[in-house]
Amino acid sequence: MAFPKEIQELSDAFASLPGIGPKLSSRIALYLSVGGKNLAKKIENDISKMVQKIRLCEQCNNVSTESLCEICSDSQREKLAIIVVEDSMDLYNIESSGAYKGLYHVIGGVISPLNGITPDRLFIQSLFDRVKQDSSISEIIFALNPSVEGESTTIFIKEGLANISSNLEMTQLAKGIPFGSDIEFISGQTLRDSLYSRNKI
Repeated sequence: MAFPKEIQELSDAFASLPGIGPKLSSRIALYLSVGGKNLAKKIENDISKMVQKIRLCEQCNNVSTESLCEICSDSQREKLAIIVVEDSMDLYNIESSGAYKGLYHVIGGVISPLNGITPDRLFIQSLFDRVKQDSSISEIIFALNPSVEGESTTIFIKEGLANISSNLEMTQLAKGIPFGSDIEFISGQTLRDSLYSRNKI
């Protein structure tokens, strides 16, 4: 026995979201169609407003309601450094730490030829353009996820930036053992990164 078409279509829409499987998507769709109709109406309204108002910042590609996002339009931000991140979620996670007061650049993913994601499909050229147009930028900080794709994307961008400016400092977030973890269960690659990134105490 199948769900009514309308519920199944809603379930399929939820299942296409990251981290949501078919069982969870069916549960959500069924709840909204029966016991959560008021919530469904609110979600419908919120999604409509989001679609109408949310855009990408013209400078860094962060989500925004204006041509420049809140960070790029803040005159108090430090203008000398840019952190390169994959998406706005990474940006907000770094921002919530309170440890960084500079600028960002969201590239929209990582290079992955097997998945059809080539450099021209990401916001990499706009990063190059920012560096070309603003000689005050002195450091690019890479904060891409530590994966094969993340590393290859970092290398690609570094090579492109090196051709633009020989004085640009390029750094990467330190890799190592997470606080509160047990060395017994840490991967060999993480241990190697921790040794290479060790600090004086």
